[in-house]
Amino acid sequence: MAVTLKNHSTMPLSVFLIIAVVAGFSSCGILSSDDPPELEPGPRNYEWSIDSVYSAPGGWMNTIWGSSPDDVWIGSSGGYEKLWHFDGEEYSPYAHRFVGDFYSIFGFAQDDVWMGGGDGELWHFDGQEWELSFTYSPEGFGGPNIFDIWGTSSSDIYAVGTVSPGSGQEGSYKGFILHFDGNQWQEMIMTDFGMQFQRIRKNNEGIYLYGFGPYSTHSTSDSISFYKYKNDNLLELYSYSISNVGSPNMNLFGGKIYIISKTEVVDINFNSILLLSITEDVYDVNGRHKKDMFITTESGILHYNGENTQYLFELENKNATVFRSLVLENDVFFLINDYDAGTNLIYHGTLTKSEQKDE
Repeated sequence: MAVTLKNHSTMPLSVFLIIAVVAGFSSCGILSSDDPPELEPGPRNYEWSIDSVYSAPGGWMNTIWGSSPDDVWIGSSGGYEKLWHFDGEEYSPYAHRFVGDFYSIFGFAQDDVWMGGGDGELWHFDGQEWELSFTYSPEGFGGPNIFDIWGTSSSDIYAVGTVSPGSGQEGSYKGFILHFDGNQWQEMIMTDFGMQFQRIRKNNEGIYLYGFGPYSTHSTSDSISFYKYKNDNLLELYSYSISNVGSPNMNLFGGKIYIISKTEVVDINFNSILLLSITEDVYDVNGRHKKDMFITTESGILHYNGENTQYLFELENKNATVFRSLVLENDVFFLINDYDAGTNLIYHGTLTKSEQKDE
């Protein structure tokens, strides 16, 4: 199904003093090398189309990644067809039928894509076919699920998820971090407390991740906790009760890590970046840079251009969820589970020619 939507539319002392002042501003972050003054507000002039993809029974799509607008992968949990591909014209199921569910897809190029999900399986696509690369199966535990894959390069990739207590054992879920160095996958850490890791990102200061309870190093039961992992240590940064928030998330774009905390976008130090004056639950943030952010809410997609926020589109069906997003240079994809209609919708926005960046 394809539908077209309308747009929403020797030097003097004074010189030394000037240099000193500018240097001081820069060190304080007022003039920052990673926040160039030429950063322009993100455009909103998209042409939209909608496609529908579903594979019964219960084929709810929950992860999307692509190297270009004509090379997009979508994975699902449930359904007979667990993996779909978009070639720029249509979505079609991958020829091989997978048994396990998929929760995360991430890659670097058309011939270097990773996928993970249930059964602790990590798959790799080399441009020709998907092959099983590694199965995480720690002794004494059951039900390993990989909820997120992300990396800085083909030799620095991370995967996080949870394992459950083994058969007949007491205890709670535990979180784990896996790392791929270009040759093999290895376990970096498994927690000794109950924590279900959901997402991982890395910058030059360390590795950051967050997870859900039922328990964490914080005393609050059923909490959401954010962590920094560095030098083999897991440091809890912030934790709060799950009852106080819709759905937290974390992402990296434009060289910076951003966190959704309640109805606010904050940085990795939990300094406010954008306070949203809305009552809807906020689920995720993605973008190209700090002046071109897409904020996923229960009502649709908000866009922040550095000056104001505006809905790019709102969902007509309130029993639908914008689950994941993919942001490319001139295109954006939003994956929506429409529970009333019993299908998955993919909203694909392409910048009009006048807005597109020069190739």
